[in-house]
Amino acid sequence: MKTKIQMLRLGLLALLLAIPAHSSFAAPPETGIRGKTFIFVPPFELEVSPGVFIGDGGFSFPSPASFTVFSAHSGREIAHVSSDADGSFEVSLPPGDYVVVPDTAFGLTSLTGSFEVTARPKHFTDAFIFYVSSPITVTPASP
Repeated sequence: MKTKIQMLRLGLLALLLAIPAHSSFAAPPETGIRGKTFIFVPPFELEVSPGVFIGDGGFSFPSPASFTVFSAHSGREIAHVSSDADGSFEVSLPPGDYVVVPDTAFGLTSLTGSFEVTARPKHFTDAFIFYVSSPITVTPASP
């Protein structure tokens, strides 16, 4: 009896060692979209004397945001996605054509607008979504 239990234990151990790790046989193929969401701050300029301006060329920075993914063929909503604090997102999708519709939030509007993206098998398609803030208006003080 003791020998049968030991043989059973050895058999189970051999079976466990022969089976690949759970993540390698259960993970779906990597297909979908991933990328970042950004806020773009438009350039500003201020005329400090006649013909002399100061300002910047505008800048962008990663920011959390959200958007909705629709099927390009049926128009059905597939997913509502939120990026993380760093603006990064990743959404697994079956291969196919999709329309990404950025949400409007915090008074920001999407600079990129809605756009189509194709998810190819075993590949993540990159997507970058830019939101724009209102331009900075600087009014010089009256002398």
